[in-house]
Amino acid sequence: MKILITAPSLETSKNVSGISTVVNTIIANNVDHEYTHYLLGRPDQSNSLTYLFVFIRQLMFFPIILKREKIELVHQNLPFDPKGLMRESVINFWCYLFNVPVVLHIHGGAFLMQKNPKKIWRFLSSALFKHSRQVLVLSELEQAALLSFHNFGGAIVLSNSIAVSDYLYNLRQPINEPPVFLFLGRLHESKGLDDIYDAFCVLKQQLLSFRFVLCGSGPLMESVKSKFEKLLGSDFDFRGVVSGEDKVAAFIDSDFFLLPSRYGEGLPMALLESMASGLIPIVTDDASMKFLVHHNQNGIRVDKRSGKDIAEKITALLSVDHEYLTQLRLSAVKTIVGSYDIKAYVKKLNMIYAGDFTI
Repeated sequence: MKILITAPSLETSKNVSGISTVVNTIIANNVDHEYTHYLLGRPDQSNSLTYLFVFIRQLMFFPIILKREKIELVHQNLPFDPKGLMRESVINFWCYLFNVPVVLHIHGGAFLMQKNPKKIWRFLSSALFKHSRQVLVLSELEQAALLSFHNFGGAIVLSNSIAVSDYLYNLRQPINEPPVFLFLGRLHESKGLDDIYDAFCVLKQQLLSFRFVLCGSGPLMESVKSKFEKLLGSDFDFRGVVSGEDKVAAFIDSDFFLLPSRYGEGLPMALLESMASGLIPIVTDDASMKFLVHHNQNGIRVDKRSGKDIAEKITALLSVDHEYLTQLRLSAVKTIVGSYDIKAYVKKLNMIYAGDFTI
């Protein structure tokens, strides 16, 4: 089948996007279909005025691609937020006009776990659901949220997955001395970077020794770099956008994965990758992460918007024996190997494409 799949740039040097990582993974592992990637979304560091013209061109050029490439199905990926709803509604309407079926794939977003605050967002989301053959979400929690907050009960759960065998390399013992914390993702306030900073301030006051590796890009890049450099000095390692061997190196060098998200999270690919690599996740219970990370079983849960709680949990972690930390690492790996491998994901996705999978 000829499938057009939408996503921001698939080049990690141009932007940091969980949706792009998901789409790269699908294209690389699903050989049963012929994919055409259609670029939608704003690259990091792009000029606003320039992007406006690019954005208009993206929306207007879309039906030409549908006809020229003889697309049989569109796999539409979006964050459930204002920009995502506005952009993807136009794309979805083009598909409706040209009678091309759509699989609508929702990846978190500020509106997902609450009722849309304005009529325009409710109208656009309802139109998206109405004109899509299937709607996909990342967990049972999001499935229930669509029914409760958006009056849509037809969503199918398709949890993000990774090629697990690519990440089973970091089960060394013991924990580094000093321990190394990793953040890898979009540098945006929703990710809880200010809360990490507040926690590290407390840890420094306690004279605890640790290192912090920061990977990613985004609107907070310069301010975040400056803050952590001033606080941690030589114990701070900013690596920018990483992929391939550089991403592998970041996982190998680290012990704990920090993602104290405040809102809008889906099921982060970087979290799956880090857990498969043997890192201990330290995360909030935002959205689908609560189904993945269970406190003191395969990771650590912290309170949202609380650097104090993050600091307390890290202090407690660093005071336990290495055998307990090893068990957390092994449980994290076991979770991903058992439930989040790409082979089962692709099989289910192909059934959805064929219309053979129902709730």
